[in-house]
This record gives sequence, structure tokens and C-alpha cells, in this order.
Amino acid sequence: MLEEKRRNLFWTPCAAFCIDRMLEDFVKIKWVKECIEKGQKITKFIYNQIWLLNVMKKEFTGGQELLRPSVTRNASSFATLQNLLDQRIALKRLFQSNKWLSSRFSKLDEGKEVEKIVLNATFWKKMQYVRKSVDPIVVALQKINSDENLSMPFIYNDMYRGKLAIKTNHGDDARKYGEFWSVIDNCWNPLFHHPLYLAAYFLNPAYRYRPDFVPHPEVVRGLNACIVRLEPDSGRRISASLQISDFGSAKADFGTDLAISTRTVLNPAAWWQQHGINCLELQRIAVRILSQTCSSFGCEHNWSIYDQIHGQRRNRLAQKRLNDFIYVHYNLRLRERQIRRRPNDAISLDSVLQESLLHDWIVETEKQALQEDEEFLYNDVELADAYENDLMDYEDGNAEARKGSLEMVTLADVVEPLDVNPANAGAATDDDADLNFLDDDLSD
Repeated sequence: MLEEKRRNLFWTPCAAFCIDRMLEDFVKIKWVKECIEKGQKITKFIYNQIWLLNVMKKEFTGGQELLRPSVTRNASSFATLQNLLDQRIALKRLFQSNKWLSSRFSKLDEGKEVEKIVLNATFWKKMQYVRKSVDPIVVALQKINSDENLSMPFIYNDMYRGKLAIKTNHGDDARKYGEFWSVIDNCWNPLFHHPLYLAAYFLNPAYRYRPDFVPHPEVVRGLNACIVRLEPDSGRRISASLQISDFGSAKADFGTDLAISTRTVLNPAAWWQQHGINCLELQRIAVRILSQTCSSFGCEHNWSIYDQIHGQRRNRLAQKRLNDFIYVHYNLRLRERQIRRRPNDAISLDSVLQESLLHDWIVETEKQALQEDEEFLYNDVELADAYENDLMDYEDGNAEARKGSLEMVTLADVVEPLDVNPANAGAATDDDADLNFLDDDLSD
């Protein structure tokens, strides 16, 4: 209705949201769902046992976390899967170590199940299969939400190349990439063939002058549709159409040494402003298209701040005071984001948002949490009783003997070896080479 009423406007859905829906549909694929469920069992178990988490980070992963937040909850799930795969050797060593085997956690049914998952070679083969199938799309989503460049000039190419990368990762075997391509096509056709994305791809000098650029009919139609809708004057439309050939053949200012050397360096909109001065009608349209973003996730994160501030405990704030709180909080987050950003960071999220994105990988069910509370309460009572016994021994004059025994226990804990248990050593061996996943028997 809006496009019918406003003839010179385009409406497009949030591209990041649509790609996130792709990831959500990926989760419904059998092997992906299985990997996520088993991966969540691993992280929930480790992150809800403080002792085990500390041992893992201190002695096996070098302080690295298993969890990795990303721009959305689904993207965070796949980023965490990738992190688990990267840390698989450390996890295997952890669950083969004497510290684990001698701990009370290894005797729990849940601990035995997690140990079986980690030491199962087939599980890691499935994880590699999922990473090859999903990573190119996750990278495209992260690029959309990056602050480095506007996403409109790159989204069509990134998705197209990402789709081809999935096929290449699986050696052109349709059995392996077919389901993922079906999901991509279901979202690709209604969204990424939008005239704005097609025109942005055509007008981006970083792509237009590449040898492998092919002006498919749909791309040219998208450019024509944008010229008609964005330029109401008929004479300027004709002029812009005539100037397309000058841009394509790099005539006049488009073909100078400076223009050629900055095709992939300058922002596409800035490149047009600097080198499109002989084609003013086409330049005006190109700058309008290439200056757009195609993600509204920044606004959604802003609304998440509103939810955090306007909670049950602070629901009587005056509107002006509430607006001031949100303004200050959001700008503090932006400032912290710029200070803490590293060159290779795709995103920077505050702790509250990270917890929300990784909720499914940390929080256990209510029943499990209740059991843990009871277990820790029981341990606290045991420690309290032991402490009282120590005090009684000290008062009875047996302090030296007790002190010596305590020192022996502490020393044993410090020098306890991290040797791999021979009985479990063979369970974790699998090579890191490219695995023919679907050619194997995938039954556990």
C-alpha cells in the first residue's frame, strides 16, 4: 500500500532478519538440529559446573570460552558450534583427563552423556558438515551488521557468492548441499531479487568492472525499475539510461587512473560522488541507492535497551526521564563499542544482550537447576561440617596433624597430572582432514 501511494519510494524488509530466518530454517535440518542439541548439552553441563568450567579454561582452552555471541540468537548458535569445533581437541583432553575421571561429575548420568558426545568421532564429523554448510551465510549476516561499510552495495553479491561457496565446500555433491540450497532459495527469491539490491550490485564499481561480472537480465531489470521509480522526471530518466553505457565502458571520468585505482577502495557511494560528475542524472540515482543500509537490527537493539530499563521495577518513570535514560545508556554502549572494538571484530555487544543471545546454551531446565541447587547446598553443608571439625581439632591440640594432612591434600591437587586415561584414548581419534560425511554410517 505504501509503494502504491508513494510512487517514488521502495519498501524492503530487513535483510538481516530474512537471513536470520534462513538460519532458523537451517536448524530444522536433521543433522543441524542434532548438532545444536548435543552442543547445548555440552555447554550447559560445563557452564553450570563452576569447578569444571574453571578447570577447562585454566588448563585446557587457555582461557578461551566455548560460547561465542553473534548478531542474532540463531547466528550465535552457529558461531558457538564453530567455536566448539575449534576447541574439540581441548574438550577431548578435558574429558580424558584424570581430573575429570576422578571427579564426582564424571559419575553423573549427565556427565557420562556429555563425555560420550565429546569423545564420539561421528559427532565432530557432523559438526564439520554443518560448519561447511552454514558458515558462508553467517559471514554474510555479520557483514550486513558490521559498521565498516554500508550493506546495500554488497548484499546481493555476498549472498550469491555464499551460496556458491556452500556448493564448493561440499565438492559439488548435491546430496550434501541440496537441503541448504532449498532453504536459501525459499528466502532468496522474494527478497534478494528486489530491484534495489540488483541495482546496487550493478552500480557498485567493485563488482561492475570485474572480469566475471555478467549483467543478468534480472539485474538490468532491477536497475531499470529503480530509475523509473526514483526519478519522477521523464527527461532525467532518459538521460540516466543513456549514461549507463558510459559507466559500463568506463568512459570519461569513470576511466581515469584515480577512478580505476579506487574502485575497490572507496565506498561505492563516495566513488560515484567523486567520479560520476559527467553523468549527473545517473550519479544522483546511484548515490541514493548505494548510500542505503538494508538492516534494522540497530533499531531493534535500541528497543532491547528500552525493555531492560522499563522493567517491572522501573515502570513508573516519567516519559522524559525514561527517554533520557535510554539516550544515555545507548550512547554509553556506542562509546564502549568503539573503545573496545578490535580490527577483526564483526560485532560488539553488551553483557545483557550477550546473555539473551546465548540463553539456550547456558540455562538449564528448571528440574536440572533444582537438582544442582540441592547438590551445591549439600556440598556447602559438608564443607561447613569439615570446617567445624577443623576448629574442634585445633582447640583439642591436634592442629599440627590436621595442618599436615590438609597440606598433603592441597599439594596432591596441585601436582595431579593431566595424563590421558588409556582406556579412553582411542575414542577421540579422528583426523582433521576433509571428511566424506554422508558416505559414513552416521548412527551413533
